[in-house]
Amino acid sequence: MTETIKSRRGRLLTVIGDPALLTMDRLSEFTERIDSDPRIASLSLVAGPAGADQWLRSAAPAGVLIAVSADLEDLVGPLDPDDPLALADWARAASERGLWHDWWVTGSTDVARAEPLAAVSDVDASETDDPSSSHHVALRRYRPKAGHLTVTIDVTWLGPYETGAQVLTTAAIAGLSLQDVVTEIRLVGLSELPGYAAHLAEHPKVRVVPPGEQPPRSDVVWYPNQIDGRSNIADARRLGARIVATYLDLIAYDIPRYHGSPEAWHAYRALQRRIALSVDGITAISADVAARLLDEVPRLEPERVLALPLGLDHITSAQAPDEPGEDLADTVKALGGKRFVAVLGNDFQHKNRDFAIRVWQRALQAGQPCELVLAGLHVKSSSSKRDEDDLVTRHLDLRGRVHTVGHLSSASRAWLLANAEVVLYPTSAEGFGLVPYEAAALGTPTVFTDFGPLREISGLRGLPSTWSADQHAADLVALLSDPQAREARVAALREAIARHSWAGFAERLVGFFELVTRMPEVATSAVGADSAAADAAALSAVLSSRTWRATAPLRKLSRRRKP
Repeated sequence: MTETIKSRRGRLLTVIGDPALLTMDRLSEFTERIDSDPRIASLSLVAGPAGADQWLRSAAPAGVLIAVSADLEDLVGPLDPDDPLALADWARAASERGLWHDWWVTGSTDVARAEPLAAVSDVDASETDDPSSSHHVALRRYRPKAGHLTVTIDVTWLGPYETGAQVLTTAAIAGLSLQDVVTEIRLVGLSELPGYAAHLAEHPKVRVVPPGEQPPRSDVVWYPNQIDGRSNIADARRLGARIVATYLDLIAYDIPRYHGSPEAWHAYRALQRRIALSVDGITAISADVAARLLDEVPRLEPERVLALPLGLDHITSAQAPDEPGEDLADTVKALGGKRFVAVLGNDFQHKNRDFAIRVWQRALQAGQPCELVLAGLHVKSSSSKRDEDDLVTRHLDLRGRVHTVGHLSSASRAWLLANAEVVLYPTSAEGFGLVPYEAAALGTPTVFTDFGPLREISGLRGLPSTWSADQHAADLVALLSDPQAREARVAALREAIARHSWAGFAERLVGFFELVTRMPEVATSAVGADSAAADAAALSAVLSSRTWRATAPLRKLSRRRKP
């Protein structure tokens, strides 16, 4: 039995189940929830412990009543609510885009006929007896504020390419080195800094610690990237009195495909929750990420989590070269001087490059001739390349007008951003999202969706409210055809750039470091190479939970459809 309802903001929901379960009050809460974030693709109403009204997030629907967002069909694909196999495929495709399914667990008599499905205690069973939260610390004595601070930073994440994570690390280190209270910064994890970060070693406060050397114990050990099983927090305690980790996003936490199997995904999620409770402090690069983390780890103390958006002033000095580098020369030649729209980002499905093609096609049909350039690495897991190629092959009007290029040098990237008419950035999963600001610094406007960190950091309103191709195309056409709209979009994003400096970032980070050093040390769980037993226990708890059992039918359907 299916029925279509509309939210206050106009989102269409296909309801599968008994609509009578949605009383007026329940319907209001249900639609308000889906209006709260365009990343919510579907919802389930299920019974739980009495008085346990709460929301849980998953990657697939399973419940007494399911509501699926029909307004996401442009992004995910057409809905067929009458076919369980097709619905399972749709749910899996949505999760690959970084979209969510929410369960509303309630003890209401509206769903009394349903068996209890899930509660936070079930999901976090692996954590309930873990003393790693400072709730278990009896004595809360804060030591006096130190007059100096030594910091050890794990720079293992500084790979060969300068991505967003690398920008964060290098800019933050440079900012920290200018803080008077910081007396020494020790970089561990690399024998030599990559070229884009080599300048850091020139600062007198910064020292690269050779592999095998045990440096003096610091006040704080900082992980500027998310910790995984390769990092042993117990070992980190020998490097510093307190440990602070930065969460860039929860993309890998949300998307199953990045882990090879459902079991590996759930193990990773359990590990991340355990890590969050094992460090002394956490910074998140947006309030969106911080709020998400606190939702996912209910026992995490809010005072140990700081929303600390990135600085943006490093891009104000960006200049585009007159000519692109060799890595972009062939593409520019193929463009032949025609105006173009640019899409920057690796071809992960959540970057939605195939969706960008559909949006651009609508702009062509609206009388705005231009080429399309897709720039970014091809990834092995959860790639949209097949869908991109299929779209171009099937539509004769697109052939020869889509230009794909891989990773670009900084100079070529700047040239592309500066010379594009408009940048399309339809990503559905981000921790921050640098591209719109990089483009604005070079004078180019960007089309993006009004959600999460992009809404928070940009401060813009009136953007596409969901991943509707028509909404994005209307915004794209407006920017392509109206110089004033272009100027207004760029000006608004430049205002956002001016509000976020790396000096301010470093000052707030140091203040948080000092706060954490005055808090009791968290009792650390085993996380890392020697934590196989803990990982196995966490996985066992997840697999035995009602949550896991509830999604079993959809996993079976998914496996059945695989060739």
